Amino acid sequence: MYTKYWLQPAILKGTFKKQNAPAFHWMNIVLLRILDNRKKLTFTLLISLLLAFEVQRHVIFPIESLLNFEITKHASMVYLPAGVIFLSFYLLRWWFLPVILIGRTWISVQLTGTELLFDAIVFSFIVSLLYPLWLHLLNRAKWDVFGDVDQNQLTVTGAMIFALLISFTTGIFSAIQQTLSGVVPADQALHYTVHFVIGDTLGTGVVIFIFYRLLQWNIRLRNSRTS
Repeated sequence: MYTKYWLQPAILKGTFKKQNAPAFHWMNIVLLRILDNRKKLTFTLLISLLLAFEVQRHVIFPIESLLNFEITKHASMVYLPAGVIFLSFYLLRWWFLPVILIGRTWISVQLTGTELLFDAIVFSFIVSLLYPLWLHLLNRAKWDVFGDVDQNQLTVTGAMIFALLISFTTGIFSAIQQTLSGVVPADQALHYTVHFVIGDTLGTGVVIFIFYRLLQWNIRLRNSRTS
């Protein structure tokens, strides 16, 4: 199966074994087929990224505007699309490129307009390289953060630290881009970076939690239908 290597038994023990029982829940079958097919998984994650942004724009952003917290003046306090991109890299590795390049560019255009389309494409490509770069650096430092060699190394803490590193690096690049384009004043660049990191990291945590709970739900469904 395609995703068996990436979805480690440390979290998903026994989840991805094929079964032909007629009582197997239809949702479980659909989810397993998506996770087991690279094209379906890539498409599903891309759609999930776009939907996450719509939730962000029509639900989270308005709520944050009403609360008027200091942190939300620069960046969202919980940015869900960052979590979907993280999940895409975890599940697909280099095959996550279509998700981040198309999805992130589309989101950037929605926020800044088509006049900055080229900048959005370039920045999305730069951000896409940060994921394999940080994974490579951590692996070189003898930290198998995703459990590719030793499945016991995969932990929620490790995943969140990886997400924090990605958010911090992306936040710096984003602050530079926003400052050069005049969107963020130079004296506010540090605040923007800090708020960016918090929003992306918390958003990643939320998506990881939702993904984990959905898989737990699938395990329970499978066990109840096959017992």
